[in-house]
Amino acid sequence: MKSALWLVLLAACTRPGEDRPTTEDLVGSASITDAQVRVVDGLAAVRDLSDHRIELWATAPAIEIEVTLGSTGAGAWTLIVRNSLPDAVLVVDGAPVARDPGTRPTVGQFPLSLAAGPHRLALAPPDATRLERYRVAAMADIQTALPTVHQVFQAINEVPDARFVIAMGDITQRAEIEEFDLFEQQLGTLDIPFYTTIGNHELWAPFERYTERFGRADFQFGFKGATFTFADSGDAGLDPLVEDWLVERLAAARDQTSVFLTHIPPIDPVGARYGAFRSSRDGHRLVSRLVDAGVDLALYGHIHTYVPYENAGIRSFISGGGGAEPMKGDGVDRHFLMVELDPENHAIGNVEVHRVD
Repeated sequence: MKSALWLVLLAACTRPGEDRPTTEDLVGSASITDAQVRVVDGLAAVRDLSDHRIELWATAPAIEIEVTLGSTGAGAWTLIVRNSLPDAVLVVDGAPVARDPGTRPTVGQFPLSLAAGPHRLALAPPDATRLERYRVAAMADIQTALPTVHQVFQAINEVPDARFVIAMGDITQRAEIEEFDLFEQQLGTLDIPFYTTIGNHELWAPFERYTERFGRADFQFGFKGATFTFADSGDAGLDPLVEDWLVERLAAARDQTSVFLTHIPPIDPVGARYGAFRSSRDGHRLVSRLVDAGVDLALYGHIHTYVPYENAGIRSFISGGGGAEPMKGDGVDRHFLMVELDPENHAIGNVEVHRVD
């Protein structure tokens, strides 16, 4: 009996992510009788593929889509990409496609005429590969403040040059369907896309509830010479499969400005409260991997406060100000960060905290 219990505990410790890494490998692919869709690197969730209609939720500012049609699938199609950049341009098999006017800047709708056979679609803004300074917003930990998070989004809208939001998880309190509905409704007040990983609060429900709607929790994208790598640490650690993936992806980003995001800080810089990986050895190993890969900036949430610090030479920030109950005594309420990327110089510029309260 003791041996059986030990095996169960050992499995739980060695695979903290359970089956999440393999589950999210299915994200971005869908098929019906005479049509197949695959989003390269899984950088969008396929919300709908039916009756000559494709609907995606993008998790990156630039995505590539492979569409293969049989003979009965040829004809007029509609592509809807939610959570996309307002200035994104669609190119189908090398030719641009006009965007239908819409009511929301982050929802792109495109009429397509597709013949039978394979097609390559690319959605990206004109400056996606141009090396120049730009800024993004960063935030985490909305949780019980979902009913008022539109106030944070409106404050982000007031920053004129923010390209998109990067987030470190805990967008809900209990991962209930009603919370995801409200979150998406609130995103309707945000003028730019919102790219996020998950936090521990998204694990209160089956993982598929999140991935089928909002895509992968572990993903990487590049934009304008900077690379953003998101990792799932919702169990206060990284699954070994995620860690192997992370080593490979961070190595690929070494020659670019590299930003790493995860929900729980591997090491709590403030002290022993509730804010770090459950294994200090695992936390130190992750930091070592970030150093080895030349990561320029690390962003974390989970602790409901604002902490700028340096960890093993890496500029690091905890920003848990999306509205969850703030850390008592810190005097830090709702806030977000504005992060300046400088890809030409392989550097991070100013990181400013913007207080909403």
